[in-house]
Amino acid sequence: MTETLESPTTHFRVRVWFGAHPIADHTATAEQAAQYEEAMQRRFASLRVTSEPVPADVVAGPGQ
Repeated sequence: MTETLESPTTHFRVRVWFGAHPIADHTATAEQAAQYEEAMQRRFASLRVTSEPVPADVVAGPGQ
């Protein structure tokens, strides 16, 4: 049996950046995050939009 030390990624964090400052920050499921990322890229065409995976244990938070 193979054991992995990484938590599964179920959510993504999408941010819109104005220089070094995030002006929008949204965490959602992979499908919703992809839609949000596309919408933000259209809305803020001249700004950088990033999408990063978020481990499941971080999304749930402590004690959940």
